[in-house]
Amino acid sequence: MTLSRRQLLQGVGAGVAAGVLGTAGSASASDTRRVFVHPKGGLLGELLGVVESVGGTTVLEYDNFDFVVAEIPSNRLDDLLAAPGIASVEDDDETGIPDDWSPSLLDALLSPDRTDCSTHPAQRASWGIERIGADGVEPGGTDVDVGILDTGIQSDHCSLSVAGGRNFTAAGMPSDYEDRHGHGTHVAGVAGAVDNDLGVVGTAPNANLYAVKVLDNDGQGRYSELIAGIDWCMENEIELISMSLGGEAESDALAKAIETAHAAGHLLLSAAGNEGNAGNGSCDTETMTYPATHEDVVAVAAMNEDDTLASYSSVGAAVDLLAPGTNIVSSVAGNRYAEASGTSIACPFVTGVAALVWGHRGADGPGPNEAVRRTLTETAEPVLGTCEEGHGLVDARAVLDEDGTVEDDDAVENEPTTGREGGVTGDGWLKAAFEWVADVITAIVEWIRGLFG
Repeated sequence: MTLSRRQLLQGVGAGVAAGVLGTAGSASASDTRRVFVHPKGGLLGELLGVVESVGGTTVLEYDNFDFVVAEIPSNRLDDLLAAPGIASVEDDDETGIPDDWSPSLLDALLSPDRTDCSTHPAQRASWGIERIGADGVEPGGTDVDVGILDTGIQSDHCSLSVAGGRNFTAAGMPSDYEDRHGHGTHVAGVAGAVDNDLGVVGTAPNANLYAVKVLDNDGQGRYSELIAGIDWCMENEIELISMSLGGEAESDALAKAIETAHAAGHLLLSAAGNEGNAGNGSCDTETMTYPATHEDVVAVAAMNEDDTLASYSSVGAAVDLLAPGTNIVSSVAGNRYAEASGTSIACPFVTGVAALVWGHRGADGPGPNEAVRRTLTETAEPVLGTCEEGHGLVDARAVLDEDGTVEDDDAVENEPTTGREGGVTGDGWLKAAFEWVADVITAIVEWIRGLFG
């Protein structure tokens, strides 16, 4: 039976790939290569048949991208490349978080009964929330969907509200997006922990968080799973796609997925990487990981509490913004709280501020990604004065005025903007009123001129 593209996609988390590879006549896993197969002209056509003809098995297709993932016998790769309709083949490389990521549990924030939310400690904002000014603006992000592409999120954490999600790893069923590692829950807390007087609060506490599990319980994954997460966010119109992860190799397949999502109006953000820097203000030696280096991704470097660049932070010409990243208090799996460091922690600060801007723009669904990105970069606060910070430190105060409306909207020409209910809002309303008055006056003048010839 031929499965639909969506059925194949949903089946990944349930171990479909492992199942099909075990069928009679297939090569053993040690003799195969997991690869992306790109058809000529972007036409899938008979691609599945071509893969099968060289003894391979297609394990994953996508709804929005015209390439497939397949397991191919290592000794048949040349035959696949030479087959009609095949443009290119590339390895499905690994991505993930650093192996040494180790949050420090905070005993002072441990409740007597972690399952009883009433016993959790009083809410406190991290120094990062305060430094970017997120504690000084109205809690926001309402109706904005944020995909946390990570190790999952603990769905019943007392400081979090998870709107839904999907698992694209082999660790569990597709519906099992629970975080059994801790990284994804920490990232989610930074981006959008709820404002409920318990534990911690996030940058955009009213945003809808989605647990898109693309990394396994060890914090590791493949580009194919990351792409599946992006594909799912596109299908579900999740506006912001936050990726606190990275890989060593560039990927044509991942690049195409990013470009397609960006063209559809989604804003993609990524940690710059934890590969370190020279510490001299130079970006001559680029240390960033992928996909942060892609031009359609907002890349985030990390700083310390004393406004210095974190020694672990990757740098490079593609860095867009700086954000707090060292000793950040947030939620972790097990209904606990911990301090953790990394550019993966800096990234969700920017994601949260992006959600604030997106929400106050009144945008409903994907669309204003470039306008929001421009707002973030043009209002950033210079801190380091070097290339290492990109445009500077993300600044929630600067992007939102006292009334909670966007200061530097892409009202590039100050055109009126419409809210979710279709009304004109903010500075756009004022300009629209002036334009209406001007039109009335012009009409009167023209009428008077007509009376007197």
